[in-house]
Formats: sequence, C-alpha cells, structure tokens
Amino acid sequence: MSYVSLENSDSFLKCFEVIAEDKSCIVSDSVLYFSGKTGKGFITVAGISTGIEVLAINVSMLAEDLTIRFQPAPDATSYILHFDEIEVPPKPDNELSFSPVHGPAEKGHSAVSIADATKGRTITYHPEKIIRSLIIRVRKSSLDHLVKDFDAGTIATILDSPDGASALSWPINFKYRLLLNDFMNEIVQHPFRELFTIRNVSMLVEYLLQQFFVMQKLGKDGNGLSVQDTRSLSRVEQHLCLHYKTEFPGIEKLSRISAMSPTSLKTKFKRYYGETLFGYYQKNKLEHARKLLDNKIPVKVVATEIGYSNPSHFTLAFKKEYGFSPWHYLNPH
Repeated sequence: MSYVSLENSDSFLKCFEVIAEDKSCIVSDSVLYFSGKTGKGFITVAGISTGIEVLAINVSMLAEDLTIRFQPAPDATSYILHFDEIEVPPKPDNELSFSPVHGPAEKGHSAVSIADATKGRTITYHPEKIIRSLIIRVRKSSLDHLVKDFDAGTIATILDSPDGASALSWPINFKYRLLLNDFMNEIVQHPFRELFTIRNVSMLVEYLLQQFFVMQKLGKDGNGLSVQDTRSLSRVEQHLCLHYKTEFPGIEKLSRISAMSPTSLKTKFKRYYGETLFGYYQKNKLEHARKLLDNKIPVKVVATEIGYSNPSHFTLAFKKEYGFSPWHYLNPH
C-alpha cells in the first residue's frame, strides 16, 4: 500500500513528490506518469495563485492501494473538495451488471464531497479500477472570491453543527462527469494550465455548491434521501449516462436497476437531480452532442454518434434544448 500523510500546512506538491518517489515513475513538468508495473495513467499537481491547490489523479489498474491522509489541524482555514468518477473496467462482451445485491463499491462509484480541513480527511483509491479524481484544497477566504454572491460561512456552519458529519457527500451528475473528463484529457498538455485549471475548478465548485444547497433544502423540507436511496439513484444515473447512445431504457428496467418501485424512483430522481428520468437522459445525450460539435464534427455524424438514426430528429431535440439548431451552433456566423 502507498500511504501519503500530509499536515494541512503541507503543499500538494509535497504530496506529489512523495507519490513520485514511492512509485519510482517518470516525472516531467509536474506530471507523474505511471509505469506498466504500478498502473497506467498520470497524477499531476496544479497550484493556483488564488489560494487553491489541485491534485488530479487519472489512473487505471493500480498495483496496490493508494491512500492520501490529510491530518486534522485545529488552525486549518481550508476546505477539502473531492470529485470522484471511479469505474470497474467492463468485461468483454458483457454488459455492466447493476444487480441491487451488489454495493456500489464493487462496481465503482461517482461522488463529490466537501470536508473541513480542521477535521482531516482520508482518501483511498483501490487497485483494478478506472479512477478520475480531483482533490481540491481551497482556503475559506478564497471561496467567496471564487464564486460570486456566496457566503462560505454557510458551509462551515453546517459542517460544524453538533450532528454534522466530518464530510458531506453525494453522487455526481453528468455536468461533473463531462467536466472531469475534459479536465483530465487536457490538463497535461494545455498551454495555459493555470488559467485552464481556474476555469474548470470554478465550474466544478459552482456545481458542488448548487448541489450542496439542494441537499440542505431537501433535508430541511423533510425530503432527505437515505444512503440507500442515493446509492440506488446513483446506479440509475450512471446507467443513463453510460448508455446515452442507445434508446431510453424505460422505467421498468430502471426500476429493476434501482430496486425501487417505478413511482418511488420517478419521484426521488426528480427530487434529487431536478429532472425527470427521460429529461436527464436527454440532457446528457445532447451535451455529448455539443462537445462533438465543439470539435467541428459534422451534424449528421454527430447525430449518428449519439444514437439518432434520423438527423432531423436530432435537430429538433437540439433546438428544443438550446434554442437554436446544431447547424447554427456549428456555424454561428
């Protein structure tokens, strides 16, 4: 097991250096490239002048556990934000199984969390998984500047409440997932790494805060979701996102995946994600289309790529979602 222990005053660069020394991997321009013996992928660190540090982990097939522990520090003035997209590599010719008797840890999970650095935090990554993870440490004073019209003290009040947990966590949504993928694909070779990191981290933090207050409102209204509910909904959400190229699976199949009744699933999914099941599936599908259009892929090719056999149907769906046609999006002038 690789074990990295940090005081809260230690920089993420120190964490990076400890991992690099332990793994004996190739290090170039603050990027650690894993060898075939220790895993595949990279870990990189990005320090931002606005009081934010980022550790990006994009690896698969680790040979052993990697554990990072942030030691509790009474005088800490930071939050630890954690974004995970962890999958188990699919087996050949075998669709992912979502049997309710299996816990999400066995199949991977997608989650976001926020913790007060005062209480510390331990994060462990296990072998034989596909891991895309961002650990962000942000000064409490910097959070107000990062996100306008936000009072960072609200988070501290909730985390410091007598019945508050040391960390608050919930499943991610497709916005996080797409942004994480973009970040991991570009961070290593981006010519303006600091600006790129600031932009993407700002968006991730904005999504986190939006969901944070959604969860708080649900709890206050007596509609809080149980741990089992969030895990079940996460399985459904992940299935919708992974299978965006195929037809909408239908409520009966999604009900089996979640081990909920159709009525309960529809109600709780809308309450948590703010969209109907089909609406959520459709938004994710069209976001993938928009990403392809950003890369100047022809409209007909995009339609086929995301599962539309008829380009005109894709055009109608895109215009309904964004207010203009994919041709106009591709050629605005």
